[in-house]
Amino acid sequence: MDDIRTGYLSAIDHIDERLLGQLAHNEKLAELGRLATGMVHEVNTPLSVIVSAAQLILRESDIPDFVREMVERIDLEAQRLSEFTRGILSFARTGVVTDGEADVNQVIREVLQFLQYEARKRSITLIQELDHGLLPVAADSNRLRQILMNLIMNAFQAMHEGGALHVSTAMPDDRSVRIDIADTGEGIPPERLERIYEPFFTTKNPGEGTGLGLFIVRKIVDVMGGQLSVASRVGEGTTFTILLPQP
Repeated sequence: MDDIRTGYLSAIDHIDERLLGQLAHNEKLAELGRLATGMVHEVNTPLSVIVSAAQLILRESDIPDFVREMVERIDLEAQRLSEFTRGILSFARTGVVTDGEADVNQVIREVLQFLQYEARKRSITLIQELDHGLLPVAADSNRLRQILMNLIMNAFQAMHEGGALHVSTAMPDDRSVRIDIADTGEGIPPERLERIYEPFFTTKNPGEGTGLGLFIVRKIVDVMGGQLSVASRVGEGTTFTILLPQP
């Protein structure tokens, strides 16, 4: 009888621990929603000014071609950022990601082209190995771009003294597309690796991150019906793998 009672009490304690853990997780999610809402409203005001100013400049007919090209780039990226903040707000409120189809290789090329200057500044070599026979995936291009930007910038920050970033795509079967993002950075210790998707947990130096990026990336991949995994060895680098379903 004592053994049964002990087992029963142990089971209750285990359930209580799980409930407390779930409550703590839900509180973090609620805090994330409040933080995201405030961040979006703070960012959107100056962002709307930037877009309006860029479009006013583009209406002028006598500006030099190189200035027009740069302002067009500012306008494009500002509008993408605006779309990104709207997506964050929508995701924080509902977790819903817009349906659609995306050309994975094209999005990767756009992201790496955009980050070329940053890579050169950090002495990082960008390597692409893209399967040209890929079919579209069931994903919104803007959300896929958001995922890739986040993972690649994380990789950049892990390579403090330069290195190489290898981005590859493949079709492991006839139902999904695989994306691998591998860096030659410092790697992540095992005790930290299991916590990297927790909201507000970060392995970066103070001022380099909020601990929200990988949490949001994983949630978006989940909503897309995909899978996100990571492999890392200290001193050798980290590889994130994304599997996305085809429509």
